[in-house]
Amino acid sequence: MSRRNSLVNHIEFAGLRLALGFFRLWGLDRASALGGRLTRFVGPKLGITRRARKNLHAAMPELSADEIERIVADMWENLGRTMAEYAYLEDFVSSESGRIRFENADQAVQLAQRGSMLLVSGHFANWELMPIAMRLRDIHGGDIYRHANNPLVNQWMIELRERATASVQIPKGGEGARILMRLLKQGKCIAMLADQKMNDGVEARFFGMQAMTPAAPAGLAVRYGLPIVLAAIEREDGAHFTLRCSEPIMADPSADRVGEIMRLTQLLNDHLEAQIRSRPHEWLWLHNRWPEWEIAQRN
Repeated sequence: MSRRNSLVNHIEFAGLRLALGFFRLWGLDRASALGGRLTRFVGPKLGITRRARKNLHAAMPELSADEIERIVADMWENLGRTMAEYAYLEDFVSSESGRIRFENADQAVQLAQRGSMLLVSGHFANWELMPIAMRLRDIHGGDIYRHANNPLVNQWMIELRERATASVQIPKGGEGARILMRLLKQGKCIAMLADQKMNDGVEARFFGMQAMTPAAPAGLAVRYGLPIVLAAIEREDGAHFTLRCSEPIMADPSADRVGEIMRLTQLLNDHLEAQIRSRPHEWLWLHNRWPEWEIAQRN
């Protein structure tokens, strides 16, 4: 079994490198468009897309069947573009490229200059660009990532992100917690995605349904008095993006700690939900975000 797994891992990794090498031949704009067209055609036909349709119907029951299908097709196009853009992550680093535009980011930059800050987002548009945007605005720190199942792909992703973002890669788990604490002691900033299911998180509402939600952003904000800035990457025109920042969110130091963690966690979910509702096609509806019984009640 170990040899078989190793062979599968090597085949997957080779396929990934081959695909990205192919996209690299086209140039960023054409590669992004091609990736989007391919997945827009194939994605809706895949079995996993049933989950996206169920999630959409449960989260936004007001949508018609045709509207759900349009969002699903657009979601797959965005995902295909994002996959193709992995071949060009380092090309986004140059501020002269004009690929990332900023809105309401000055206050976040000022907070980062004074000390540690949490930059929280979700799987919007091309979510890999958030730490690159941090680099463009001279915000130093690290970003938390989930370990890929394939160790070869995982190591390649770490090295790619390190080159493109110049930020410290923080794996989820015990080792990552130690790295995170070291960065906070140095006054650095931490970027994280907080829109996926976290079994050891806290229960909060998301689109009116129970959802196990990461408690780390609120927990860090409460324990260390860190400001939270919510950031959303939006795809504007092909491979051009806008990073939009919220006003900073602060914990109430006089409030009950547990209650304040719950309040902030729900507030973050509400902000994420609002962003998803405004641009549903740019969120990753394929994730198993809610309990099956919640989805069954809505569908």
